[in-house]
Amino acid sequence: MRKNLLQSFASLGLVQLINYVFPLITIPYVSRIIGPEGYGIINYATAFVAYFNILISYGFDYTATRRIAAEPSSLSKVFSEVMTARAYLFLVSVFLFIIALFVFSPLASNKAVAIIVFCSCISTCLTPQYVFQGMQHLNIFAFTNFLRGLLNCIFILILVKKADDLIVLPLINFFLSFGISGFLVAFAVKKFHIQFNVISTKRVWGLLIEERMMYLSSFVVSIYTTTNIIVLGFFASKADVGYYTTAQSLIFIVINVLNLPLSTVLFPYISKAFNANIEEGLNVLRSLLPVLIYVLSVVGILIFFLAPFSIHLIYGNKFDNAITPLKILAFLPLISMVNTFLGIQTMLNLKMDKDFFRVTAMAACIGFLLNLVLSSQYGFIGTSYSYLLIELFVLGALYITLVKKNVNILLVNKFSLGAVISICKNILK
Repeated sequence: MRKNLLQSFASLGLVQLINYVFPLITIPYVSRIIGPEGYGIINYATAFVAYFNILISYGFDYTATRRIAAEPSSLSKVFSEVMTARAYLFLVSVFLFIIALFVFSPLASNKAVAIIVFCSCISTCLTPQYVFQGMQHLNIFAFTNFLRGLLNCIFILILVKKADDLIVLPLINFFLSFGISGFLVAFAVKKFHIQFNVISTKRVWGLLIEERMMYLSSFVVSIYTTTNIIVLGFFASKADVGYYTTAQSLIFIVINVLNLPLSTVLFPYISKAFNANIEEGLNVLRSLLPVLIYVLSVVGILIFFLAPFSIHLIYGNKFDNAITPLKILAFLPLISMVNTFLGIQTMLNLKMDKDFFRVTAMAACIGFLLNLVLSSQYGFIGTSYSYLLIELFVLGALYITLVKKNVNILLVNKFSLGAVISICKNILK
């Protein structure tokens, strides 16, 4: 099991790393063509559409994964329910998006870009990530991500030639995402012999009620991770939005290369450990967390000191204003990983969904108000500090909540050099 876990993480992590080598080729090229304002337009639309992607996803990548990992024989049933529920949620999203397109001025002034970005929600409906996670078969999922990155790089270099080609970027992303998602559905159905069953509207409604806590948690988290961009758009120029989202994008690259593969691979594995024995699941978390904290602390230090070099190399001198927010957010990958372990890996596996929601809901309310004040007063610098402060608040709140429940995965003796080396050796066996 440990060997398969390590291979899955290495496979997905390597592909994620390669995927972000492609942007390192295209970003210097594209950024010098569309500039900070162009990035601001695309990233604002992407941030807004993220709400609809969260609605359609509905947390099924965690809840459905948990169900499949616990009972693989339920795969066809889970697949049918999730696909049907997401189709309903997509229809609701279309209705809400049409209203938003005329209400929010930053979207109204760039309708074509916003509409194309919204079309990516179709891919969210289709993507069967929960199937591959639950069945612990991530190699094909990783390979298709690599293929999409490669093709995206090729098409951008061929098709984007001038500032007016701004709309081409979301078009490329839509077609590739749709094609890859469609392939993954077909592959999953054939590979795992999935049979699609008609699901009643009553059952869909029941499922949405059952899994509402995970969705609500995902939604409120987006209030302080995505709404900051929406709020900033009302107080700052498109260029300023571009500076902030440039820094945030680089941070998200690190998170996607390191944090995302680990979370994707570990969640079903840890879920099985918790299903067998709660203490066994907690011990796995206690062993892994110190290693990750040390690694991501070093990553944070590198991001901070290399921020000027990174911005100049990747984006050019026009993006100098993105250096400061990048420094502010340098340790966000570390904080994000700890939050993921405390919240998703621990609380959700202990069925503490409501506790997780309470923390994230509180953070969302505080984060929105904090972001409103700091963004209006200090622009994109204030937005950066708002994001950092609220993530730190989440970390503290999650830790305190777990301790009150007599659950502690941060054990001092696990952080000694000898313990960390021992853990690394066990993982590599």
